[in-house]
Amino acid sequence: FAPSRSRVVERGRREESRVGSVRARPERAREMSREFMFENDEAVCWKTTIAPNNPLKMHRHDRSRCIVGLQGGTLKKTEEDGTVSDLTFETGKAYWLDADPPDELHADVNEGERDIVVIVTEFKTEEERAAARAVAAKRAEALGKAPFVMPEGWEPPTEKRT
Repeated sequence: FAPSRSRVVERGRREESRVGSVRARPERAREMSREFMFENDEAVCWKTTIAPNNPLKMHRHDRSRCIVGLQGGTLKKTEEDGTVSDLTFETGKAYWLDADPPDELHADVNEGERDIVVIVTEFKTEEERAAARAVAAKRAEALGKAPFVMPEGWEPPTEKRT
């Protein structure tokens, strides 16, 4: 088995070469990844890594969010109507982005050479927060009191030496 080699010819494309009698294959594009950080009644947070030259599907953001650049870069954002703009995230800086308008989608692509890594914290809507409070109230009502309160006089079942 002969080793394979390829070299970057143009951004996003690799030239295939032959090494011995084996034809080299271009590298497969890596996917975007998300790593869950936390969620509570107010917000949800995750780390996103956006690999170069791997366009994200059309999507929208229903919530306002704070984005912190861990490894900065620029995303090319393409709206459904064809409008193109750049979203630049600098390493170590925080950005506020409002929720997207209803029924408007966009796609993003990292056209750089390195991953873009960001922490995204989305802030839940008032309706979502009210629903979470209602669920918590029903749960507390069903329990009667907090589950960690021990009955008066309760002791663990242990044997005592006399």
